[in-house]
Amino acid sequence: MATYAELLDVYLRDPGPESLRALREAILEAPNFRPDLEITEMIAPMMSVGDYAGAIAAVHGLMPGAIFSPSAHAALADAQRGLGNLEQAQRESILAQSALDSIISTGEGTESEPWSVLRTSDAYDVVLASGKTPRSQVAVGKLDRIVCTDSTVWFFDTSNDFVRA
Repeated sequence: MATYAELLDVYLRDPGPESLRALREAILEAPNFRPDLEITEMIAPMMSVGDYAGAIAAVHGLMPGAIFSPSAHAALADAQRGLGNLEQAQRESILAQSALDSIISTGEGTESEPWSVLRTSDAYDVVLASGKTPRSQVAVGKLDRIVCTDSTVWFFDTSNDFVRA
């Protein structure tokens, strides 16, 4: 069986539906995978006092379940930058953007073609990366509908049926 790193490398080299499906299936099977993962809130106290090494250790402690979480990789990038590790920060920034791009590749964000996410925080990562501010979230069947303060409405599939036919 391929390792998480190998599956991630395959996806990054060929970011298609099949390589994304294989990576996501492995993440879902990780013993510490949590759909309710909230990395930003968890490490905010450490980051606010400059405990970048502690933040990195905390996020690494959530792996492999947190692999390819945009929030996880963005947090690692910020913490590595705080330590002056610019090469590692750049790598984590690329992983955060790739994770966001992978979500966008799964749909259109509409009710009929929602974006697929592994975690609720992934949906918020997409909203925030778009420059929008979420106002409300409500479950609509197997979908989460997020309405932004500018009235933009996006739909996210949380059922883990992750790839469009």
